[in-house]
Amino acid sequence: MNTLTPGLQRLIDSIEASEEHITVQRAAELMKKARITEDDLQPWADYAHPIQDGYGRKLAYHTEHYEIMIMTWNPGDYSCVHDHGYTQWGAVQVFGNVMHQTYSNNGERFRLGKKEILPYGSITKVNNALIHQMGNVTTSPYLTLHMYGANEPHETVTADMKVYELETGDVRETSGGAFFNLTDEEAPVTGKMKPIDKDTFVYYSSILMQYYCRYSAEQIREKRLSLLRRLENMVCDQVVA
Repeated sequence: MNTLTPGLQRLIDSIEASEEHITVQRAAELMKKARITEDDLQPWADYAHPIQDGYGRKLAYHTEHYEIMIMTWNPGDYSCVHDHGYTQWGAVQVFGNVMHQTYSNNGERFRLGKKEILPYGSITKVNNALIHQMGNVTTSPYLTLHMYGANEPHETVTADMKVYELETGDVRETSGGAFFNLTDEEAPVTGKMKPIDKDTFVYYSSILMQYYCRYSAEQIREKRLSLLRRLENMVCDQVVA
């Protein structure tokens, strides 16, 4: 494990010095107070991560109450749609102009909630109620800092993270990365999604198809055809069951 850089050490010290349960708001305040720079993250940069992973993911520090990770995003990289396991409080600081979209699982349909660009240096709050997706739609690589915490101890705070696989309608659970194309061994199916809003599925399909085009393994060919068939059915039927 790399030696902690000054900014990350300040963040850890402030977490450890907190005498009361940390809230989402407090987590964002602690991250801002740590004055972390892009240079603080460079020892964990992974610009050569496999294309099939979608983005680079390195654990910098963890305890039974929190995890600090650094993610690397090359142009075109995207995460899948996911939540954050046992996370009760957390924050993400971005060091690039990051595409960010949130999703709603309330109501009768699963739908896109908000789509935005998180500007360089900004901090956004995270907890286990957040279902979201991040990606790099710029022409330059960048890094992001992720902090996930829980006030009760867990062996892994982000364990049992749910992945929402819109292309199949499956909900998977994993303790690994929020990657597309996860296998049953990496992330077993634990349930089915609600019907998916049409516009949401069209938007998601464009992101997934770009991933399929970048990662042109033999196994992806049938997945591309399946996605196109599902998209055609959805456009005709309005809702994806």
